[in-house]
Amino acid sequence: MSANTFPAQIEPFKWAEQGFTWSGTLPLSRFTRIAQEAVGSIDNQLVQLNCKLSMDAYLRIVWLDAQIETIVPMECQRCLDSVGISIASDVHLALVANESLIERLDEDADFIVLGESESTTKGDIDTPASVDLISLLEDELLLLLPLSPKHDACEHKHQPAIQEIVEEKRENPFDVLASLKGKLGS
Repeated sequence: MSANTFPAQIEPFKWAEQGFTWSGTLPLSRFTRIAQEAVGSIDNQLVQLNCKLSMDAYLRIVWLDAQIETIVPMECQRCLDSVGISIASDVHLALVANESLIERLDEDADFIVLGESESTTKGDIDTPASVDLISLLEDELLLLLPLSPKHDACEHKHQPAIQEIVEEKRENPFDVLASLKGKLGS
Protein backbone atom coordinates (compact mmCIF):
# COMPACT_ATOMS: atom_id res chain seq x y z
CA MET A 1 0.00 0.00 0.00
CA SER A 2 1.42 3.38 -0.95
CA ALA A 3 1.80 6.12 1.65
CA ASN A 4 -0.94 8.19 -0.01
CA THR A 5 -3.54 5.43 -0.27
CA PHE A 6 -6.09 5.40 2.51
CA PRO A 7 -7.34 1.88 3.20
CA ALA A 8 -11.05 1.22 2.83
CA GLN A 9 -10.90 -1.90 4.98
CA ILE A 10 -8.52 -2.62 7.83
CA GLU A 11 -7.79 -5.59 10.04
CA PRO A 12 -7.67 -3.70 13.35
CA PHE A 13 -5.69 -6.15 15.48
CA LYS A 14 -3.17 -6.98 12.78
CA TRP A 15 -2.70 -3.35 11.73
CA ALA A 16 -2.50 -2.10 15.34
CA GLU A 17 0.30 -4.57 16.04
CA GLN A 18 2.13 -3.12 13.02
CA GLY A 19 1.56 0.47 14.26
CA PHE A 20 -0.64 1.75 11.43
CA THR A 21 -0.63 5.55 10.96
CA TRP A 22 -1.93 7.69 8.13
CA SER A 23 -2.07 11.46 7.53
CA GLY A 24 -3.46 13.32 4.57
CA THR A 25 -6.62 14.52 2.89
CA LEU A 26 -9.53 12.64 1.42
CA PRO A 27 -12.34 13.96 -0.76
CA LEU A 28 -15.56 14.57 1.19
CA SER A 29 -17.33 12.44 -1.43
CA ARG A 30 -15.68 9.31 0.12
CA PHE A 31 -17.85 9.94 3.19
CA THR A 32 -21.10 9.10 1.40
CA ARG A 33 -23.55 9.66 4.28
CA ILE A 34 -22.11 13.11 5.01
CA ALA A 35 -22.09 13.90 1.28
CA GLN A 36 -25.85 13.21 1.24
CA GLU A 37 -26.33 15.96 3.85
CA ALA A 38 -24.30 18.47 1.79
CA VAL A 39 -25.82 20.93 -0.66
CA GLY A 40 -24.24 22.07 -3.87
CA SER A 41 -21.00 20.75 -5.25
CA ILE A 42 -18.60 18.98 -2.91
CA ASP A 43 -16.04 18.22 -5.62
CA ASN A 44 -13.42 20.47 -4.02
CA GLN A 45 -14.30 19.72 -0.39
CA LEU A 46 -11.58 17.85 1.50
CA VAL A 47 -11.37 16.05 4.82
CA GLN A 48 -8.08 16.50 6.72
CA LEU A 49 -7.27 13.29 8.58
CA ASN A 50 -4.60 12.00 10.96
CA CYS A 51 -5.19 8.42 12.01
CA LYS A 52 -3.38 5.90 14.21
CA LEU A 53 -4.10 2.40 15.48
CA SER A 54 -2.45 1.09 18.63
CA MET A 55 -2.85 -2.05 20.70
CA ASP A 56 -3.21 -2.55 24.41
CA ALA A 57 -1.78 -6.08 24.37
CA TYR A 58 -2.68 -6.75 28.00
CA LEU A 59 -6.38 -5.84 27.54
CA ARG A 60 -6.54 -7.05 23.90
CA ILE A 61 -8.13 -3.77 22.85
CA VAL A 62 -7.29 -1.75 19.75
CA TRP A 63 -7.36 2.03 20.11
CA LEU A 64 -8.26 4.22 17.15
CA ASP A 65 -6.95 7.76 17.55
CA ALA A 66 -7.83 10.27 14.85
CA GLN A 67 -8.10 13.99 14.23
CA ILE A 68 -10.62 14.86 11.55
CA GLU A 69 -11.49 18.29 10.13
CA THR A 70 -13.68 19.38 7.25
CA ILE A 71 -16.27 21.90 6.14
CA VAL A 72 -19.64 20.58 4.97
CA PRO A 73 -21.81 22.91 2.86
CA MET A 74 -25.35 22.66 4.21
CA GLU A 75 -28.58 24.62 3.80
CA CYS A 76 -29.12 27.40 6.32
CA GLN A 77 -32.51 26.91 7.95
CA ARG A 78 -33.00 30.68 8.27
CA CYS A 79 -32.14 32.08 4.83
CA LEU A 80 -32.00 28.83 2.78
CA ASP A 81 -28.58 29.74 1.35
CA SER A 82 -25.55 27.52 1.66
CA VAL A 83 -23.60 27.70 4.92
CA GLY A 84 -20.23 26.03 5.47
CA ILE A 85 -20.43 23.98 8.67
CA SER A 86 -16.98 23.41 10.14
CA ILE A 87 -16.69 20.10 11.93
CA ALA A 88 -13.67 18.76 13.75
CA SER A 89 -13.27 15.76 15.98
CA ASP A 90 -10.56 14.22 18.12
CA VAL A 91 -11.45 10.55 18.21
CA HIS A 92 -10.20 8.17 20.91
CA LEU A 93 -12.17 4.99 20.37
CA ALA A 94 -11.70 1.48 21.70
CA LEU A 95 -12.34 -1.25 19.15
CA VAL A 96 -13.27 -4.41 21.00
CA ALA A 97 -13.83 -7.83 19.48
CA ASN A 98 -16.76 -8.76 21.71
CA GLU A 99 -18.91 -7.41 24.52
CA SER A 100 -17.05 -9.31 27.24
CA LEU A 101 -14.09 -6.93 26.79
CA ILE A 102 -16.15 -3.80 27.57
CA GLU A 103 -15.79 -4.32 31.32
CA ARG A 104 -12.01 -3.84 30.92
CA LEU A 105 -12.50 -0.25 29.76
CA ASP A 106 -12.81 2.89 31.87
CA GLU A 107 -16.46 3.71 32.35
CA ASP A 108 -16.18 6.97 30.35
CA ALA A 109 -14.33 5.38 27.39
CA ASP A 110 -15.98 5.42 23.97
CA PHE A 111 -16.01 2.02 22.29
CA ILE A 112 -17.35 0.03 19.38
CA VAL A 113 -18.00 -3.67 19.55
CA LEU A 114 -16.90 -5.08 16.23
CA GLY A 115 -19.39 -7.48 14.71
CA GLU A 116 -19.08 -11.17 15.48
CA SER A 117 -20.11 -11.95 11.92
CA GLU A 118 -16.90 -10.24 10.79
CA SER A 119 -14.70 -12.10 13.25
CA THR A 120 -12.31 -14.98 12.96
CA THR A 121 -11.02 -17.10 15.81
CA LYS A 122 -7.35 -16.60 16.65
CA GLY A 123 -6.48 -18.87 19.53
CA ASP A 124 -9.22 -18.41 22.09
CA ILE A 125 -9.95 -14.77 21.15
CA ASP A 126 -12.25 -13.65 18.35
CA THR A 127 -10.68 -10.91 16.26
CA PRO A 128 -12.47 -8.99 13.49
CA ALA A 129 -11.34 -9.96 10.01
CA SER A 130 -11.83 -6.48 8.57
CA VAL A 131 -13.50 -3.20 9.42
CA ASP A 132 -14.57 -0.25 7.24
CA LEU A 133 -12.37 2.53 8.66
CA ILE A 134 -14.06 5.33 6.72
CA SER A 135 -17.44 4.25 8.06
CA LEU A 136 -16.12 4.35 11.64
CA LEU A 137 -14.73 7.85 11.16
CA GLU A 138 -17.86 9.01 9.34
CA ASP A 139 -20.00 7.90 12.29
CA GLU A 140 -18.02 10.25 14.53
CA LEU A 141 -18.46 13.18 12.11
CA LEU A 142 -22.18 12.56 11.66
CA LEU A 143 -22.66 13.03 15.38
CA LEU A 144 -21.27 16.57 15.04
CA LEU A 145 -23.51 17.75 12.18
CA PRO A 146 -26.18 20.15 13.41
CA LEU A 147 -29.82 19.18 12.98
CA SER A 148 -30.64 22.75 12.01
CA PRO A 149 -27.63 24.40 10.34
CA LYS A 150 -27.64 28.18 10.20
CA HIS A 151 -25.39 31.18 9.70
CA ASP A 152 -24.33 33.07 12.81
CA ALA A 153 -26.09 36.09 11.31
CA CYS A 154 -28.11 36.15 8.13
CA GLU A 155 -30.97 38.00 6.51
CA HIS A 156 -34.31 36.29 6.67
CA LYS A 157 -34.95 37.08 3.04
CA HIS A 158 -37.38 34.18 2.56
CA GLN A 159 -39.57 35.18 5.48
CA PRO A 160 -42.33 37.74 5.02
CA ALA A 161 -41.34 41.21 6.11
CA ILE A 162 -42.58 42.23 9.51
CA GLN A 163 -44.94 45.12 9.09
CA GLU A 164 -45.25 47.77 11.68
CA ILE A 165 -48.50 47.55 13.52
CA VAL A 166 -50.25 50.87 13.31
CA GLU A 167 -52.56 51.45 16.17
CA GLU A 168 -55.81 52.90 15.02
CA LYS A 169 -57.70 55.06 17.39
CA ARG A 170 -60.92 53.25 17.97
CA GLU A 171 -64.04 54.56 19.50
CA ASN A 172 -64.82 53.26 22.91
CA PRO A 173 -68.05 51.22 22.58
CA PHE A 174 -69.13 52.44 26.01
CA ASP A 175 -69.10 56.06 24.81
CA VAL A 176 -72.36 55.32 23.01
CA LEU A 177 -73.88 54.04 26.27
CA ALA A 178 -72.64 57.10 28.13
CA SER A 179 -74.30 59.38 25.60
CA LEU A 180 -77.58 57.45 25.95
CA LYS A 181 -77.37 57.72 29.71
CA GLY A 182 -76.94 61.44 29.39
CA LYS A 183 -80.05 61.72 27.16
CA LEU A 184 -82.18 59.58 29.44
CA GLY A 185 -81.13 61.37 32.58
CA SER A 186 -82.00 64.86 31.35
